Amino acid sequence: MDKAEFRQMCKAHGLRIVSDVRAVGDERGYLITLQWAGKKNVSLNLPTREGDAKQHAKELKARLKESFGKNASLNWSDQTNSLTVFLNTKGIPDVYCQGIRVVLDLVKGLGAAMPDRCGICGGSGCDAAIPRGGVYTPAHRACLEKAVSGAQDKADSNARHGSYLLGTVGAFLGALVGILPSALTILLAQRIYVILFMLIPVCSYMGYRLLRGRMNYFALAVAVVFSVLGVYLLNFGVTLYSIADAFELGIRDALSLFPYMLIDPEVWEEISRDGDFIKCLLFAAAGIFLAWGMISRTARSDVKDAKGVLESAIPYSRFRPEGDGSNDPAPESGDTDPNA
Repeated sequence: MDKAEFRQMCKAHGLRIVSDVRAVGDERGYLITLQWAGKKNVSLNLPTREGDAKQHAKELKARLKESFGKNASLNWSDQTNSLTVFLNTKGIPDVYCQGIRVVLDLVKGLGAAMPDRCGICGGSGCDAAIPRGGVYTPAHRACLEKAVSGAQDKADSNARHGSYLLGTVGAFLGALVGILPSALTILLAQRIYVILFMLIPVCSYMGYRLLRGRMNYFALAVAVVFSVLGVYLLNFGVTLYSIADAFELGIRDALSLFPYMLIDPEVWEEISRDGDFIKCLLFAAAGIFLAWGMISRTARSDVKDAKGVLESAIPYSRFRPEGDGSNDPAPESGDTDPNA
Protein backbone atom coordinates (compact mmCIF):
# COMPACT_ATOMS: atom_id res chain seq x y z
CA MET A 1 0.00 0.00 0.00
CA ASP A 2 1.48 3.32 -1.06
CA LYS A 3 0.55 6.77 0.30
CA ALA A 4 -2.10 7.39 -2.36
CA GLU A 5 -3.79 4.08 -1.61
CA PHE A 6 -3.63 4.82 2.12
CA ARG A 7 -5.31 8.19 1.67
CA GLN A 8 -7.94 6.69 -0.62
CA MET A 9 -8.74 4.01 1.97
CA CYS A 10 -9.04 6.58 4.76
CA LYS A 11 -11.32 8.85 2.74
CA ALA A 12 -13.49 5.89 1.70
CA HIS A 13 -14.13 5.12 5.37
CA GLY A 14 -14.84 8.69 6.42
CA LEU A 15 -11.58 9.53 8.14
CA ARG A 16 -10.19 13.05 8.12
CA ILE A 17 -6.83 13.40 6.36
CA VAL A 18 -4.63 15.50 8.66
CA SER A 19 -1.27 15.01 6.94
CA ASP A 20 0.32 13.18 4.05
CA VAL A 21 0.55 9.98 6.10
CA ARG A 22 -2.03 10.38 8.87
CA ALA A 23 -5.80 10.30 9.20
CA VAL A 24 -8.16 10.59 12.15
CA GLY A 25 -11.76 9.57 12.70
CA ASP A 26 -14.36 7.61 14.62
CA GLU A 27 -14.74 3.86 14.23
CA ARG A 28 -16.53 1.34 16.43
CA GLY A 29 -16.95 4.10 19.03
CA TYR A 30 -13.19 4.78 19.20
CA LEU A 31 -11.23 7.85 18.17
CA ILE A 32 -8.62 6.28 15.89
CA THR A 33 -5.46 7.64 14.32
CA LEU A 34 -4.16 5.76 11.30
CA GLN A 35 -0.66 6.30 10.00
CA TRP A 36 1.03 5.03 6.88
CA ALA A 37 4.24 3.37 8.09
CA GLY A 38 5.75 2.32 4.78
CA LYS A 39 4.47 0.16 1.94
CA LYS A 40 4.06 -2.88 4.19
CA ASN A 41 2.59 -1.38 7.35
CA VAL A 42 -0.21 0.78 8.68
CA SER A 43 -0.33 1.70 12.35
CA LEU A 44 -3.55 2.03 14.34
CA ASN A 45 -3.18 4.36 17.33
CA LEU A 46 -5.80 4.40 20.08
CA PRO A 47 -6.03 6.64 23.13
CA THR A 48 -6.98 4.75 26.29
CA ARG A 49 -8.04 5.70 29.75
CA GLU A 50 -5.27 5.98 32.33
CA GLY A 51 -3.88 2.55 33.20
CA ASP A 52 -5.81 0.73 30.44
CA ALA A 53 -2.88 0.49 28.04
CA LYS A 54 -0.70 -1.49 30.44
CA GLN A 55 -3.64 -3.43 31.83
CA HIS A 56 -4.78 -4.77 28.47
CA ALA A 57 -1.51 -4.93 26.50
CA LYS A 58 -0.56 -8.51 27.37
CA GLU A 59 -3.98 -9.98 26.60
CA LEU A 60 -4.37 -7.90 23.44
CA LYS A 61 -0.99 -9.08 22.19
CA ALA A 62 -2.10 -12.71 22.63
CA ARG A 63 -5.38 -12.09 20.81
CA LEU A 64 -3.62 -10.31 17.97
CA LYS A 65 -1.36 -13.31 17.53
CA GLU A 66 -4.38 -15.62 17.39
CA SER A 67 -6.16 -13.45 14.83
CA PHE A 68 -3.31 -12.24 12.66
CA GLY A 69 -0.27 -14.37 13.39
CA LYS A 70 2.84 -12.44 12.40
CA ASN A 71 0.85 -9.82 10.50
CA ALA A 72 0.22 -7.67 13.60
CA SER A 73 2.34 -6.36 16.45
CA LEU A 74 1.61 -4.19 19.46
CA ASN A 75 3.25 -1.29 21.29
CA TRP A 76 1.76 0.48 24.29
CA SER A 77 2.66 3.61 26.23
CA ASP A 78 1.76 4.61 29.76
CA GLN A 79 3.16 8.07 29.09
CA THR A 80 0.59 8.87 26.40
CA ASN A 81 -1.98 6.26 27.55
CA SER A 82 -2.17 4.72 24.12
CA LEU A 83 -2.09 1.45 22.19
CA THR A 84 -0.40 1.18 18.80
CA VAL A 85 -1.05 -1.82 16.55
CA PHE A 86 1.04 -2.32 13.40
CA LEU A 87 -0.73 -4.21 10.62
CA ASN A 88 1.06 -5.79 7.67
CA THR A 89 -0.78 -4.67 4.56
CA LYS A 90 0.81 -7.47 2.51
CA GLY A 91 -0.61 -10.17 4.78
CA ILE A 92 -4.07 -8.62 5.25
CA PRO A 93 -5.92 -8.18 1.92
CA ASP A 94 -8.46 -5.62 3.20
CA VAL A 95 -6.50 -3.87 5.94
CA TYR A 96 -9.42 -1.70 7.08
CA CYS A 97 -12.28 -4.21 7.27
CA GLN A 98 -10.23 -7.32 8.00
CA GLY A 99 -7.59 -5.58 10.08
CA ILE A 100 -8.52 -2.31 11.78
CA ARG A 101 -12.13 -3.22 12.57
CA VAL A 102 -11.10 -6.64 13.86
CA VAL A 103 -8.51 -5.02 16.15
CA LEU A 104 -11.12 -2.60 17.46
CA ASP A 105 -13.47 -5.48 18.18
CA LEU A 106 -10.68 -7.21 20.11
CA VAL A 107 -10.00 -4.03 22.07
CA LYS A 108 -13.68 -3.61 22.84
CA GLY A 109 -13.86 -7.25 23.95
CA LEU A 110 -11.14 -6.53 26.50
CA GLY A 111 -13.20 -3.68 27.93
CA ALA A 112 -10.70 -0.96 27.02
CA ALA A 113 -12.77 2.23 26.85
CA MET A 114 -11.86 5.34 24.93
CA PRO A 115 -11.20 8.35 27.16
CA ASP A 116 -14.06 10.82 27.13
CA ARG A 117 -12.41 13.48 29.29
CA CYS A 118 -10.46 16.51 28.19
CA GLY A 119 -6.74 16.01 28.63
CA ILE A 120 -6.41 19.63 29.83
CA CYS A 121 -9.29 20.25 32.25
CA GLY A 122 -10.57 16.71 32.82
CA GLY A 123 -14.13 17.68 31.86
CA SER A 124 -16.48 15.83 29.55
CA GLY A 125 -18.24 17.05 26.41
CA CYS A 126 -15.08 17.33 24.27
CA ASP A 127 -15.48 19.03 20.90
CA ALA A 128 -11.92 18.71 19.56
CA ALA A 129 -9.12 16.20 19.19
CA ILE A 130 -5.43 17.04 19.47
CA PRO A 131 -2.29 15.02 18.72
CA ARG A 132 -0.30 13.75 21.66
CA GLY A 133 2.64 11.48 20.99
CA GLY A 134 1.29 10.38 17.61
CA VAL A 135 -2.25 9.67 18.80
CA TYR A 136 -5.19 12.06 18.78
CA THR A 137 -6.97 12.52 22.12
CA PRO A 138 -10.18 14.38 23.08
CA ALA A 139 -10.06 17.97 24.34
CA HIS A 140 -12.10 21.15 24.58
CA ARG A 141 -11.35 23.80 22.00
CA ALA A 142 -12.10 26.39 24.67
CA CYS A 143 -9.32 24.90 26.81
CA LEU A 144 -6.89 25.15 23.91
CA GLU A 145 -7.85 28.75 23.28
CA LYS A 146 -7.45 29.48 26.98
CA ALA A 147 -3.96 27.93 26.91
CA VAL A 148 -2.98 30.18 23.99
CA SER A 149 -4.38 33.22 25.78
CA GLY A 150 -2.54 32.28 28.99
CA ALA A 151 0.76 31.80 27.17
CA GLN A 152 0.30 35.14 25.41
CA ASP A 153 -0.48 36.89 28.71
CA LYS A 154 2.64 35.40 30.30
CA ALA A 155 4.76 36.46 27.34
CA ASP A 156 3.37 40.00 27.49
CA SER A 157 3.90 40.17 31.26
CA ASN A 158 7.46 38.87 30.92
CA ALA A 159 8.19 41.44 28.20
CA ARG A 160 6.94 44.23 30.48
CA HIS A 161 8.26 43.08 33.84
CA GLY A 162 11.06 40.60 33.10
CA SER A 163 14.43 41.77 34.41
CA TYR A 164 17.77 41.22 32.72
CA LEU A 165 19.54 42.01 35.98
CA LEU A 166 17.59 39.55 38.12
CA GLY A 167 17.81 36.96 35.37
CA THR A 168 21.59 37.33 35.20
CA VAL A 169 21.85 36.95 38.98
CA GLY A 170 19.65 33.86 38.76
CA ALA A 171 21.79 32.40 35.97
CA PHE A 172 24.94 32.93 38.05
CA LEU A 173 23.40 31.32 41.13
CA GLY A 174 22.08 28.49 38.98
CA ALA A 175 25.55 27.88 37.56
CA LEU A 176 26.91 27.67 41.13
CA VAL A 177 24.28 25.05 41.93
CA GLY A 178 25.23 23.23 38.73
CA ILE A 179 28.91 22.97 39.67
CA LEU A 180 28.17 21.89 43.25
CA PRO A 181 27.89 18.13 42.45
CA SER A 182 31.23 18.26 40.62
CA ALA A 183 32.84 20.17 43.48
CA LEU A 184 31.62 17.62 46.01
CA THR A 185 32.90 14.64 44.00
CA ILE A 186 36.29 16.32 43.69
CA LEU A 187 36.50 17.01 47.42
CA LEU A 188 35.04 13.73 48.66
CA ALA A 189 36.03 11.23 45.97
CA GLN A 190 39.14 12.99 44.66
CA ARG A 191 37.84 12.46 41.13
CA ILE A 192 36.36 14.55 38.34
CA TYR A 193 33.20 13.13 36.78
CA VAL A 194 32.97 15.16 33.62
CA ILE A 195 29.42 14.02 32.90
CA LEU A 196 28.25 16.14 35.85
CA PHE A 197 29.31 19.27 33.96
CA MET A 198 26.25 18.77 31.76
CA LEU A 199 24.19 20.07 34.70
CA ILE A 200 25.72 23.55 34.63
CA PRO A 201 23.91 25.02 31.59
CA VAL A 202 20.59 23.52 32.65
CA CYS A 203 20.84 24.89 36.19
CA SER A 204 22.00 28.25 34.91
CA TYR A 205 19.00 28.54 32.60
CA MET A 206 16.61 27.42 35.33
CA GLY A 207 18.07 30.04 37.66
CA TYR A 208 17.53 32.72 35.03
CA ARG A 209 13.93 31.68 34.57
CA LEU A 210 13.26 31.25 38.29
CA LEU A 211 14.28 34.83 39.04
CA ARG A 212 11.98 35.99 36.25
CA GLY A 213 14.57 37.11 33.74
CA ARG A 214 13.23 38.41 30.48
CA MET A 215 12.66 35.35 28.32
CA ASN A 216 14.30 36.06 24.99
CA TYR A 217 17.56 34.91 23.44
CA PHE A 218 19.48 36.83 26.10
CA ALA A 219 18.55 33.94 28.42
CA LEU A 220 20.32 31.49 26.11
CA ALA A 221 23.41 33.70 25.84
CA VAL A 222 23.64 34.14 29.62
CA ALA A 223 23.26 30.39 30.21
CA VAL A 224 26.09 29.65 27.76
CA VAL A 225 28.39 32.35 29.22
CA PHE A 226 27.89 31.22 32.81
CA SER A 227 28.34 27.59 31.79
CA VAL A 228 31.81 28.42 30.46
CA LEU A 229 32.62 30.57 33.50
CA GLY A 230 31.36 27.79 35.76
CA VAL A 231 33.79 25.34 34.19
CA TYR A 232 36.61 27.85 34.64
CA LEU A 233 35.60 28.54 38.24
CA LEU A 234 35.63 24.88 39.15
CA ASN A 235 39.00 24.34 37.49
CA PHE A 236 40.36 27.37 39.34
CA GLY A 237 39.17 25.68 42.51
CA VAL A 238 40.92 22.43 41.56
CA THR A 239 44.15 24.34 40.86
CA LEU A 240 43.87 26.21 44.15
CA TYR A 241 43.25 22.95 46.00
CA SER A 242 46.35 21.40 44.41
CA ILE A 243 48.49 24.40 45.43
CA ALA A 244 47.14 24.35 48.98
CA ASP A 245 47.77 20.62 49.26
CA ALA A 246 51.29 20.86 47.84
CA PHE A 247 52.35 23.71 50.17
CA GLU A 248 50.23 22.61 53.12
CA LEU A 249 48.37 25.93 53.23
CA GLY A 250 45.42 26.56 55.50
CA ILE A 251 42.00 27.47 54.13
CA ARG A 252 42.44 31.20 54.80
CA ASP A 253 45.89 31.35 53.19
CA ALA A 254 44.67 29.35 50.19
CA LEU A 255 41.63 31.57 49.65
CA SER A 256 43.82 34.66 49.83
CA LEU A 257 45.58 33.45 46.67
CA PHE A 258 42.36 33.19 44.70
CA PRO A 259 42.03 36.90 43.70
CA TYR A 260 45.60 36.92 42.44
CA MET A 261 44.96 33.81 40.37
CA LEU A 262 41.92 35.44 38.76
CA ILE A 263 43.92 38.41 37.48
CA ASP A 264 46.91 36.37 36.35
CA PRO A 265 46.71 35.72 32.56
CA GLU A 266 49.21 32.86 32.83
CA VAL A 267 46.91 30.95 35.18
CA TRP A 268 44.00 31.37 32.76
CA GLU A 269 46.19 30.20 29.88
CA GLU A 270 47.48 27.18 31.78
CA ILE A 271 43.99 26.10 32.80
CA SER A 272 42.70 26.54 29.24
CA ARG A 273 45.36 24.14 27.97
CA ASP A 274 44.70 21.51 30.60
CA GLY A 275 43.19 18.27 29.27
CA ASP A 276 40.72 17.94 32.14
CA PHE A 277 39.46 21.48 31.53
CA ILE A 278 38.87 20.73 27.85
CA LYS A 279 36.93 17.55 28.73
CA CYS A 280 34.82 19.45 31.26
CA LEU A 281 34.10 22.17 28.71
CA LEU A 282 33.09 19.61 26.11
CA PHE A 283 30.62 17.99 28.50
CA ALA A 284 29.19 21.39 29.42
CA ALA A 285 28.70 21.98 25.69
CA ALA A 286 27.04 18.56 25.45
CA GLY A 287 24.71 19.64 28.25
CA ILE A 288 23.75 22.70 26.23
CA PHE A 289 23.14 20.52 23.18
CA LEU A 290 21.05 17.89 24.99
CA ALA A 291 18.96 20.48 26.81
CA TRP A 292 18.75 22.80 23.79
CA GLY A 293 14.97 22.53 23.60
CA MET A 294 14.70 23.90 27.13
CA ILE A 295 17.64 26.31 27.16
CA SER A 296 16.60 27.98 23.90
CA ARG A 297 13.00 28.52 24.99
CA THR A 298 11.69 32.06 24.98
CA ALA A 299 8.32 33.52 25.90
CA ARG A 300 7.48 33.51 22.20
CA SER A 301 8.31 29.80 22.01
CA ASP A 302 5.61 29.04 24.58
CA VAL A 303 3.07 31.07 22.62
CA LYS A 304 4.09 29.42 19.35
CA ASP A 305 3.76 25.93 20.84
CA ALA A 306 0.33 26.69 22.30
CA LYS A 307 -0.85 28.08 18.95
CA GLY A 308 0.59 25.04 17.18
CA VAL A 309 -1.51 22.69 19.31
CA LEU A 310 -4.62 24.79 18.68
CA GLU A 311 -3.98 24.86 14.93
CA SER A 312 -3.46 21.08 14.85
CA ALA A 313 -6.78 20.44 16.62
CA ILE A 314 -9.62 19.01 14.57
CA PRO A 315 -13.36 19.20 15.30
CA TYR A 316 -14.46 16.03 17.06
CA SER A 317 -17.49 14.59 18.75
CA ARG A 318 -18.67 11.05 19.32
CA PHE A 319 -20.35 10.83 15.94
CA ARG A 320 -22.89 8.34 17.21
CA PRO A 321 -23.21 5.49 19.71
CA GLU A 322 -22.24 1.98 18.72
CA GLY A 323 -23.39 1.30 15.20
CA ASP A 324 -22.42 -0.67 12.18
CA GLY A 325 -18.92 0.80 12.20
CA SER A 326 -19.26 2.77 8.98
CA ASN A 327 -18.77 6.52 8.85
CA ASP A 328 -20.18 9.17 6.59
CA PRO A 329 -17.61 10.41 4.08
CA ALA A 330 -15.44 13.22 5.39
CA PRO A 331 -15.89 16.62 3.74
CA GLU A 332 -13.53 17.30 0.91
CA SER A 333 -12.12 20.29 2.77
CA GLY A 334 -10.73 17.91 5.37
CA ASP A 335 -8.34 16.58 2.77
CA THR A 336 -6.51 19.86 2.53
CA ASP A 337 -7.40 21.83 5.64
CA PRO A 338 -7.40 19.86 8.91
CA ASN A 339 -8.60 22.92 10.78
CA ALA A 340 -11.73 23.42 8.69
